[in-house]
Amino acid sequence: MKLTIIGGAGVRTPTMISDLIRRHREIPIDTLSIHDVSEERIEVIGSIVRHLVRERGEPFRVEFTTDLVQAVSGSDFIYTAIRVGGEQGRAIDERVALSHGVLGQETTGPGGFAMALRTIPVMLEYARVIERHAPNAWVVNFTNPAGLITEALTKHTKLKMIGICDAPSAMRLDVAKFLQVPADAIHIDYSGLNHLGWVSRVMVNGEDRLPEIVANYERFAQVCPHMTCFSPLLIRQLGLLPNEYLYYYYYREQAVQHILGSKQTRGEQILRINTDLMSRLQSSLKQGGIEEAIGLYTAAMTERQNSYMSTETGSKPQEKEPSAQDMFENEGYAGLAMSIMSAIHNNRKTNLILNVRNQGIVGFLQDDDVVEVPCLLDGNGPVPLAVGPLPDHAVGLVQTVKLYERYAVRAAVSGSYDDALTALTIHPLVCSHTLAKRILDDYLEQHKPYLPQFR
Repeated sequence: MKLTIIGGAGVRTPTMISDLIRRHREIPIDTLSIHDVSEERIEVIGSIVRHLVRERGEPFRVEFTTDLVQAVSGSDFIYTAIRVGGEQGRAIDERVALSHGVLGQETTGPGGFAMALRTIPVMLEYARVIERHAPNAWVVNFTNPAGLITEALTKHTKLKMIGICDAPSAMRLDVAKFLQVPADAIHIDYSGLNHLGWVSRVMVNGEDRLPEIVANYERFAQVCPHMTCFSPLLIRQLGLLPNEYLYYYYYREQAVQHILGSKQTRGEQILRINTDLMSRLQSSLKQGGIEEAIGLYTAAMTERQNSYMSTETGSKPQEKEPSAQDMFENEGYAGLAMSIMSAIHNNRKTNLILNVRNQGIVGFLQDDDVVEVPCLLDGNGPVPLAVGPLPDHAVGLVQTVKLYERYAVRAAVSGSYDDALTALTIHPLVCSHTLAKRILDDYLEQHKPYLPQFR
């Protein structure tokens, strides 16, 4: 069995490989192919991956390549995690929006729009290669903005496609921690779009425990500090548990002011952390210090985790100490990736929240829209499960953002300026034709090398 990771020289890859090694008996791959367009990053991240594999007795063969055909040929599973334009592109996405007084965030609003415009065409090119050289592979998309990318690939390719995000799974773990029950004992009704969803029920032994969480939200936020960005008043008004990314909608003005008042956007912060990390890793590895490199990697990834959403919410970063064990046994991104492979390979029914074609599950959206809902996953792939209705205020927001997504995908594929302008005008974080035009024109100018379809 062969697994390919496209964009595999990203900094999160080692945590995924560590989990793959640990769960090798249930996911018995014999070949891991890591593809990236950067030979320099392959060499650096590859050194850490090689060390992890050697340390565990080399349970599978690892190959590194910049040749996409070589990477995907014969693959059973393909994970995609690319970033067109790199961290520099993300920083531009965020600063352009902020320069017009609009939220600058990687996946939400104009930032996610710009990222989608330059990423979807590249992902479609990759998809054509996969269709020719690995037509039976399951393609699992981590590339952001995950919902938009998955929507484009499901509508414009024949790939066996699953989109994933670890935020909803993390919410399930948060709920389990608060209720002091095993995560496997909980079923949550969750519905919406990627980075725009709500928990509407929390079932434990046949009882809905969501009202208990809502009524005691102050205690819930103490157990799960990153959720302090939502006020108990808002949570009780909603009667739902929102995905953390809804902070950018419910507290739009505060988010913009917090980012403008900080020294760096999150994208600039990540650019600094990653650039420094790669430089220090190169220096350490040249001297043969793999253990030192692991320490540097762990410290940098801990800094990323500790500072997550702190700029946007105006909160202090966490103070969790770096731990290689915690880092390489994280059940978020890596655990979700492995759970998908395990469920499909072993034909073992597993309940996961995924981005899939709607197929009538969310009644107020089109059947071919991509939604984020609980799915039953086994050897046949994901089957979306029925979820309860959302209140009107959530329905209205989902419908508006989904309309934006449809236009954004069409613009990215066709290069239509009109569709791109309509998409940004519709988005509730912009909601202005003149403002949308200024933002769009800035993106087209600053990202010109990555947007040939608009020429």
